[in-house]
Amino acid sequence: MSSENLVAIERKQFNWRDWFVYFVLAGLIIAFGILNKAFLTPENFESIGRQTAMVSIVAFGMTFIITSGNIDLSVGSIVGLAGTATAMFMQAGVSIYASSIFGILIGTGFGLINGLLVAKAKIPAFLVTLGTMGIARGLALLLTNTKAVIIISDTFARLWGAGSTGVIPTAILWTAVIFAIAFWLYHYTTFGNHVKATGGNRKAALYSGIKIDKIIILVFVLGALMAAISGLIMAARLKSGRPEVGAGMELDAIAAVILGGTALSGGRGKIVNTLVGSLIMGIIVNGLIIMGVPSNVQQIVKGIIIIAAVSLSEKTKD
Repeated sequence: MSSENLVAIERKQFNWRDWFVYFVLAGLIIAFGILNKAFLTPENFESIGRQTAMVSIVAFGMTFIITSGNIDLSVGSIVGLAGTATAMFMQAGVSIYASSIFGILIGTGFGLINGLLVAKAKIPAFLVTLGTMGIARGLALLLTNTKAVIIISDTFARLWGAGSTGVIPTAILWTAVIFAIAFWLYHYTTFGNHVKATGGNRKAALYSGIKIDKIIILVFVLGALMAAISGLIMAARLKSGRPEVGAGMELDAIAAVILGGTALSGGRGKIVNTLVGSLIMGIIVNGLIIMGVPSNVQQIVKGIIIIAAVSLSEKTKD
């Protein structure tokens, strides 16, 4: 094969979208570092890691869901419900570990409901998860009478996110562990390949023997599981279960996934890029806070990012 053909193949294989997110990340770090020297301190980077841990974990699950050609608007509410339920179990005298398991199971149960309704009842994912978003949030508010449920256990706080393991904050450690699991599932398992096939060409996937309904149910269960874990990490950091926690997190997770290059139409994505997309969201908020930008302006900026990310995804389809 000639050198010209090799160069042509390399150019064809190069996808600028895979690298674009890294250029954006580097550009933001440089820009905020120039604007405020406090941004570049190790303490601030640790703060960014802690702040983005929950969104990153939710976004890992959302990557599977979006890759399958679906969407989940309920994950933010699941974050709040799982943390609140766990806190209530502990307040009732249930052990820390059992309470954590029950909280995770409750959150994951919503993912099972979402998956069954989308796969079996053939209801669009947007409508299903819009409904369960309200149900999960309303249930958390109802059970707590809209009040925070205090967590007095230091062990729970250290286990899930308020402490550190050595020099590594526990929340960041959980993010790293779940990232590794999500990376393996997405890129190196039959399940991950079937998720991509389902989102890329559902009819072809069906003809090839892939059980589409099973894959759809599993991605929603996985997404809810990761949202529930994120809820426990948040509860540990706040030392309380708060029903309002997680509001809007579904949008942050979707933005992180799309910024990372996962196609909104499904079929392709990268877990590493999702993590970078989540860091970009966290860095923008952190940098704006350091610069003293009001929270309402921060929301405007995040909204612009979501629109820009979706537009970029749609204009650069393979």
